[in-house]
Amino acid sequence: MHPIFEKYKSILMIAAGCICVIVLVLIAFREREPKETIIPEVPAQNEEKETGAPASNEASELKKQGGSGEEENVFVDVKGSVKKPGLYKVKRGERLKFVIDRAGGFTAEADIKLINLAVKVSDEMLIYVPERGEVESDIPVIQGEQSGSDETKINLNSGTQEEFETLPGIGPAKAATFIQYREENGPFSKIEDIKDISGIGEKTFEKLKDYIFVQ
Repeated sequence: MHPIFEKYKSILMIAAGCICVIVLVLIAFREREPKETIIPEVPAQNEEKETGAPASNEASELKKQGGSGEEENVFVDVKGSVKKPGLYKVKRGERLKFVIDRAGGFTAEADIKLINLAVKVSDEMLIYVPERGEVESDIPVIQGEQSGSDETKINLNSGTQEEFETLPGIGPAKAATFIQYREENGPFSKIEDIKDISGIGEKTFEKLKDYIFVQ
């Protein structure tokens, strides 16, 4: 045997023994380590379905609003100078223009300057389209929920040109006189003050009084 090996034999055996012990310890430690658990990813849409958060929020909001998420149908009666007068089923809040379109549009005799096509319709509303020269008719241009609701009445002291044009029988020129009266005479103190406006007599006041208020 090589003399050098004989000299360090004991040291080499001790080193070999230490290496074996280290290897055994490492093997035992690895066996004790918990195996990695792979959790499959859940798609975002599935998470939403499981948690129910979006649907719950939407349902809660609809419940607060007292709605079902679907637009409510209402019935309006269209009369006068339209091509197809009659009862129409429409969506609540739909603009008057689209209702008139469904009624075939205006006739050649219709006085369209008295009609505000931007008005939103409501249930049981009567839309009457007068003929030219029929301004003094006792039939308001628009009747329905608007006439009895404080939310839809127009405040004479804050109403805009466009709002005044929605009043029965009031066109753009007449609506401007409401604004002019306020600017020249100050705020209205009572609804009867509109009779001081040129062109508004007792008959016109009777048609307007249910649609206006003063605050």
